[in-house]
Amino acid sequence: MTAVRVVRRHTAVRVSPGGHEARTDLVLRAESGEPGRWRLAVRPADGAGADPAGRARTAWRVLAEKARPVLRGDGLLVEAGRTGTEIVCDGRTVLSHSRAYLLVRDGDHVLHLAAGPAPEDALPWVLAAGPDEIRADTPVLLGPSALLALAAAAREERGGTAPDRTEPPAPSPYPPHDLPLPPAGPGGIGRTRADLDRARELLGDPLLWLAPHGTFGERAAGDLPDAGAGRLPGTAPPPRALIIDSLAPRARSAAGTLDWSAAYRVSDSSGTGRGTGPLRLRGAPGELLAAGGARCGPRRPGLGRDPIGRARYRLTPTVITSLHAGRVFVP
Repeated sequence: MTAVRVVRRHTAVRVSPGGHEARTDLVLRAESGEPGRWRLAVRPADGAGADPAGRARTAWRVLAEKARPVLRGDGLLVEAGRTGTEIVCDGRTVLSHSRAYLLVRDGDHVLHLAAGPAPEDALPWVLAAGPDEIRADTPVLLGPSALLALAAAAREERGGTAPDRTEPPAPSPYPPHDLPLPPAGPGGIGRTRADLDRARELLGDPLLWLAPHGTFGERAAGDLPDAGAGRLPGTAPPPRALIIDSLAPRARSAAGTLDWSAAYRVSDSSGTGRGTGPLRLRGAPGELLAAGGARCGPRRPGLGRDPIGRARYRLTPTVITSLHAGRVFVP
């Protein structure tokens, strides 16, 4: 009978907005001597591979200094990491996969998530913008993280039911969520896809991995509700816009409508200004989603949160809506 061993590694160094550094080294192994029977074995980290600490510190220092005049006491979260997967079948390595990444966030607004270093334009603003700079007739755009928050709230209002899927769930752009597997059958592991999925589920169990951002859960992005933005037609952004980068529910009004705390930007011909504080918006999630009319620009990583607060990622475009700031802005 074929013996299979799957080893997953994740090393990450995170620098918080206040400059505090934290390190995570995770290694987990799933082993199976026969189909349908898997056991989990935790093994200590051995320190193998490149250390991402220097990369995280350098990125945080450069970006924090550049952003200091605009952030006004807030800050950026930077995470540099490397993931690795090794699959051994009867003593023979059939897959060895390693991937480095760099994550930069301003709150729940994902500024950069890629293998390469953060580019000079990773910070999308050059100045600060206060609520007094938002005009009532300014068009409202919804960024990726805001769209994911609205989709999650809309699903909750439907009682937690997700719509029927017509296509496979989108993969997460956050590398630790991915678990690459070789093909099953001849030339691969010699196991069915269903049996390999048991190993995938075991390695992605959130009760075992209380790690940053929901590590080791390939279905993490698929668990997020789809905002439907990818099916909208494309268009150029308006010359002036209020861009909602992220949304967090605050409370409900007497009529039952949700109030939201929003991180925002104001964009016009002079550049893009980062909001100086949270903006209060009002609107039912389904109605706000339905106001989306077209995509503005390419898909970018957005961050959504599940009911226990774990962060999950999905690629979603920014969407221009039929709304104007005066309709949703709560003074």
